[in-house]
Amino acid sequence: MMNDSKTKIEVHLIQNFAPSNLNRDDTGQPKSATFGGFRRARISSQCIKRSTRQLWRESGSASVGERTKLLKRELASRLKVEGRTDKQIGTALETFLGQFYSKMDGEKTAVLVFVSQKEISVAKDLIDEHWKTLSEGKQVEGKDKTNAASTLDKVKTSADIALFGRMLAEQPGRNTDGSCQVAHPISTHKVDMEMDFYTAIDDLKPEEETGADMMGVVGFNSACYYRYALVDRDQLARNLARKTDRSNGTWTQALEAKDYEEADKVIRVFLEAMVYAIPTGKQNSFAPQNLPSFGMFVRRQGGVPISLANAFCKPVRTKDDDDIIGLSIQRLAKHWDAIKKVYGDQGIKRTSCFHVEQEGRLEGLSESVKRNVEEAIDYVLKDTEEK
Repeated sequence: MMNDSKTKIEVHLIQNFAPSNLNRDDTGQPKSATFGGFRRARISSQCIKRSTRQLWRESGSASVGERTKLLKRELASRLKVEGRTDKQIGTALETFLGQFYSKMDGEKTAVLVFVSQKEISVAKDLIDEHWKTLSEGKQVEGKDKTNAASTLDKVKTSADIALFGRMLAEQPGRNTDGSCQVAHPISTHKVDMEMDFYTAIDDLKPEEETGADMMGVVGFNSACYYRYALVDRDQLARNLARKTDRSNGTWTQALEAKDYEEADKVIRVFLEAMVYAIPTGKQNSFAPQNLPSFGMFVRRQGGVPISLANAFCKPVRTKDDDDIIGLSIQRLAKHWDAIKKVYGDQGIKRTSCFHVEQEGRLEGLSESVKRNVEEAIDYVLKDTEEK
């Protein structure tokens, strides 16, 4: 057994995208925000989390849960056995889901439910166990109810639920506190939204007929983003191990070495996803497949986490033949040095960086540069005192 490590891992990225519309607002235009008194391009944190989950799902590098209102449909197919009618299955599911997850709204749960694949399997087993009661439209009661709730509570959660958390409004005791914070990426410079006017021609119309047969407009911008995220290693280890019970404000179970090993595996794939996952909005129209030009990973033990967004409170402006990427990286590195001079290390144990053709821009960060992304991640995840 061991005490909590009080370790947090930070991610800082500079990523420049070609013309794109990666994350749309309710009007279909690229999302934006006012920062430092100027309009900036913005990507929502929810969009970043979703692209992370999609990358994991496609690569199989981490376990991914399901955010869905269709849990009834998912479970129904698993409950069809000889002797059970569709009506009985529907009644059992509505009763079970209403008791342990969410009220029903027709064939869907009233809210999106975030569940792991393992939890879906356990829910199916519990319905089988209490089939007679549930299929008659009766709730599970007494000791059986307590045991069923406890069984669901102890199910090993998926990596995305352990990181991003979940809320079940009708079952607050089964909420999961997120162990990860993801900021909304914002452009390091001010932006003006642009519009693409497009037309299409009917390939089969007579040659004598002229003019477009379809036309429209789509908004886009081109922006260099500062991205920031933070992972609480202890909370992640607890979520994955299901050691989240408290008594008088104190954890009731201590973490073990194997719990941290599992957490570090998830942190690794999360850091990789932060670098490689790109939002899918309008990719077929713009194809902005641009990876970060700079990344920094910071391991802190104690102290406070620090976003470097204020490095860009004054928008970066290009000058002469310089470029927005290099100027943004230089601004971030300068701000990093200034923050450390004023506030000290704030528990920094390790710092590692990677970059693409940015020598001479890194100020005091040049000593932390690694050859590539993999080495930078390996270094920050080493659990030693060396900085």
